[in-house]
Parts: sequence; C-alpha cells; structure tokens
Amino acid sequence: MGDQQDRGSKPDGGLRTSSGPIPTELVQFIQEHVSSLEQLEVMFLLRDTAAREWRAEEVSRELGSSLMSIGRRLEHLAEARFVKVRPTERGPVYQHGPESEEIAALIDAAAKLYKERRLAVIDLVYGRPESDLRAFSDAFMLKKK
Repeated sequence: MGDQQDRGSKPDGGLRTSSGPIPTELVQFIQEHVSSLEQLEVMFLLRDTAAREWRAEEVSRELGSSLMSIGRRLEHLAEARFVKVRPTERGPVYQHGPESEEIAALIDAAAKLYKERRLAVIDLVYGRPESDLRAFSDAFMLKKK
C-alpha cells in the first residue's frame, strides 16, 4: 500500500520503502531536523515563496495554525539556519534562506519527497526505531524497591 516501509536498509545506509529507496542524507536530515509536519509545512511555505518575507502572524493565518506554535517553528528554523530572520519594529520577519547550498538542496528534496510520497515522510518524522521508543518509555518506569 503506497509508502509503507518494509524497514529494509540500502547498502549505503538509506531507507528502502515499497515505493523505492530514500537517500541516506535525506533520511538523516528529516529525522534529525524535523520534529513535526507543521514544521515541514512552515519550511515549505517559505521555500515556495522564497522572495517574500513573512511575519509569524501571516504564516499562522496561511497555514491555519496557532500563532504560538508557528512562532516556535520559525524560531527553530532560524536557529538551524534554514531561514533568514530580520528584526523590524513590528517584530521579526522570516524568509527562506538556508545557510548552504547543501541544506537548500535537502529542503528541496524533502519538499519533492513530501509531495510524491507523503506517507514515507510522515513515517520518517514520527516513526522512531523501537530502541528509541523503549529508551524513552524506560525513562518513565518506576524502579521497585
């Protein structure tokens, strides 16, 4: 069914899904730098309107999401140097402007993958290896005395 993963690995460390392989660097980029689909939507909106500067309020309206959440996403993208931020009297404005061509290419590749294989991207964002989930859940286990 579509993008369900068979959890197979490619020899180069990439990920193979039923729809084909996903390059290692793209898998790593999404898993390391993307914490939600909302963050992807913000990043792609700025990418698709690269010449425009956006205020958090405008992004919030455009995507139909909360201003506080969008503000955090924009700050995270600016800290990661995936977008440019410019202070103004009315607050910061944000614009697509990754610090390197490599990051710009990864954002472009992620946008293409999201458009073509949305379920594979969702799995990369929210699907965590079992060992990571176990470590997280173990942190909340109470030890018996």
